[in-house]
Amino acid sequence: MKKNTTVETLSGTLQQLLFSPKGVIEGLLLTVRGKPVQISMAPGTVDVSASALIAGQRIVVKASADHSPKTKSAGHPVFKLEAVVKIAGKAMRVHAAGVGPVVLKGVVAALHYARHGQPNGVVLESGEFIHLRPHGMEQLGLQVGAEVVAHGELRMTVLGTKLLEARELNRVNIA
Repeated sequence: MKKNTTVETLSGTLQQLLFSPKGVIEGLLLTVRGKPVQISMAPGTVDVSASALIAGQRIVVKASADHSPKTKSAGHPVFKLEAVVKIAGKAMRVHAAGVGPVVLKGVVAALHYARHGQPNGVVLESGEFIHLRPHGMEQLGLQVGAEVVAHGELRMTVLGTKLLEARELNRVNIA
């Protein structure tokens, strides 16, 4: 029997942030109609600074019920995040990673480097980071001042800025 995977709009008050063992946000615990409801997400997928999320704020999300065997013994309903709609009454356009294509456009302000010193992406003038991996940087040869249009999956850094895992940049597929 197939479980209901309908996306619902849930409105509640933030009780607390839920963290992964690495310290990144992997969920929210909300009070919805007087009862606790957990909104789960892959660690680091929400493009919202942790400082923007304060206990007691009203939050509206789109989410689908998590019917996986792991949530069967949960003490409260668990949902998978699809999108954050509002935080404290302010409209947001925040999607969980992998939900639909995301495009970032801008001008390269700096090159970004991997742990061992290889260029692995660019930082735009807006502060957004486009991750290309070292082979992508070699393939594209980007420099400061270059205009870019990147497509890929959106995540967030621990500072709350956008991080795009690029699959295509300036119409070039990154293999």
